[in-house]
Amino acid sequence: MSIKVTALPAALGATVEELDADHLDEDVAAELREAFWAHKVLFFPQIHLTDDQHVALGSLFGDLAAVSNDDTDHRDHHTVDDEGKILVLDSSNEYSRANFWHTDVTFARQPPLGSLLSMKESPPSGGDTMWANTQAAYDGLSDPIKAALEGVIARHGRVGLTDLTDHPAITIHPETGERILFVNRGWTSSLTGMSHLESRCLLALLCDHMEQPEYVVRWRWSDGDAALWDNRCTMHYAIDDYGADHRRIHRVTIYDPSGAGPVAASPAA
Repeated sequence: MSIKVTALPAALGATVEELDADHLDEDVAAELREAFWAHKVLFFPQIHLTDDQHVALGSLFGDLAAVSNDDTDHRDHHTVDDEGKILVLDSSNEYSRANFWHTDVTFARQPPLGSLLSMKESPPSGGDTMWANTQAAYDGLSDPIKAALEGVIARHGRVGLTDLTDHPAITIHPETGERILFVNRGWTSSLTGMSHLESRCLLALLCDHMEQPEYVVRWRWSDGDAALWDNRCTMHYAIDDYGADHRRIHRVTIYDPSGAGPVAASPAA
């Protein structure tokens, strides 16, 4: 069986069709991984995943919410609960409305590799999700700014809310070798080795740059859609514009089985 992958007219994203979620053999897995690395976000229109299919599809890309004894890396925040049910994100819970640009859990030593969402109940209008390509955003920086970021460490987290963890501001994708701008407005608090003013201004410039529409794809959800994204080279924003309408989505979170965190890019040639 072969799948149909169609790139979207945007800086990232592709649709996947003709996937039989009950028959995920290694050939299909290889096709999906290749598309995942190439397009960074994969959309599965109206695939209507069951929970078992959801878990099986997510598991092709890594471990699902693997538990760690290291309390600082947040891998003990289970995606699958004790009864094996997938995490439900319901708009009735205000904490499920992630309406800010962010890369997931970058305040952890090992942020997730990615996540797979399955839309169960979309609002009549609104509730879109946007993703930004942080690899393309790095490529779009001027040479002087790229040079200024060489060797810079970014601090992630919020005092009193999360752990604080340092990661390289420029990372390397473990599969593609691409250089990635690894900061985000939601969780990056400062750039180390700089004055407060320098850090604040440069971080604001980087975030404004990354969030430009030229680096963004926007998905209008329908019931049954699924979306898989690479957390290592994207940010996302769940638009909260649907008022009191109901939105319910299922999620699995995927981790690299090696336990590796973000890796600094070597100095540019």
